[in-house]
Amino acid sequence: MALPDPSTYPKWTAFMQHRQFSRPNKTTLLQPSLSRRDNLKLLGLFPLLGGGLIAPIRPLVAAENLCTLAPQMTEGPYWVDEKLNRSDITTNTTRSSVLNATPLHLDISVYDNDGQSCGFNVASNVQVDIWHCDAAGEYSDSMGGGQSSTLGQTFLRGYQVSDADGNVSFRTIYPGWYRGRATHIHLRARVYDENNNLTYNYTSQLFFDDDFTDEIYNRSPYNSEGNRGTRNSNDGIFNGASQPLIVSSSLLNDDSVYGAVVFGLRNLPESALYRQFGATAANSGTTESPVITSELTVASSDVGSVGSIYVAATAGGNVYFHDGSAWKKVRNILKNGFPAFYTGTLSASHSLGILSGNTFSGMGRVNLYVGYGSDNLDLVESQRFRRVMSLYL
Repeated sequence: MALPDPSTYPKWTAFMQHRQFSRPNKTTLLQPSLSRRDNLKLLGLFPLLGGGLIAPIRPLVAAENLCTLAPQMTEGPYWVDEKLNRSDITTNTTRSSVLNATPLHLDISVYDNDGQSCGFNVASNVQVDIWHCDAAGEYSDSMGGGQSSTLGQTFLRGYQVSDADGNVSFRTIYPGWYRGRATHIHLRARVYDENNNLTYNYTSQLFFDDDFTDEIYNRSPYNSEGNRGTRNSNDGIFNGASQPLIVSSSLLNDDSVYGAVVFGLRNLPESALYRQFGATAANSGTTESPVITSELTVASSDVGSVGSIYVAATAGGNVYFHDGSAWKKVRNILKNGFPAFYTGTLSASHSLGILSGNTFSGMGRVNLYVGYGSDNLDLVESQRFRRVMSLYL
């Protein structure tokens, strides 16, 4: 099937240009193909990335999201296991109800919600499938139920596997509507073991604020479908959940939509949690003279092993590591490595006094990071390293 001429679809072309140059894709810094030496070299670049080892650039709406336990919901009649590993689920179609629709960049963050507060331990290696209708209310690879036959087509379907921070991202469109349902996106979360056996399978749905949806549906091509009769308030599936998942949505300058949702899953297998950990920080001092303590929670699979805890900071364009007694500027990470804050047996949790007084006074923005690994290289390769606080000193 020939791809459409992009100039035919100005909205989508503008969105792709905006995403490519203004808001780069979220990617993990380390790829499996890199050598251990290359990985360490990349660590030396993290001050230049504006946020840390893994630095997605997102609107402030993401920070406002609260983690909610994902309710189990029906997969519906339009589930097809296409096995399409792709973040852009609008490709390979000429349908104007996809390419002329309002683009949506959707970020999903997945957490473990088993025996702990939702939003504490991220869930990696979770395959997240999404599928939804186009602006005309039709699904791909389906027929009947009031829609035309789209058998053999795969628009608006695909999956991504959650990274070390529990995140997946999709490029799609704002979903349309069809009779009897509120605006929604279907979601399936699956985990496979090392032998590719399915060990976890969970389905849910994502919903949108109705007032926000009304704004989008005033646009073409949505406004050609008439007035929708079903909103969240009278959608049986939405009302069947005590806490349905609502996508936090905002309009971007190019009139595309950014959406984010954070949710937790229960009974995840160990393979989804193996490398996860928690790290937080608090300031018991003042803004001018901070006293920062960090609480590091070690992944259960790593408790009792011998490893090193690392504390780092970026300030004034430089990288610093705390060796347990003082901050040391590290000029050449690739050549010299970097010191550990602590080396020894890893407990379930560690309380770390990482900053006291005006060490970085006058340096402007200071980002503090905490993580652990068996050594320097393991820290980088496993990506168990997290920004815990930002200050302006």
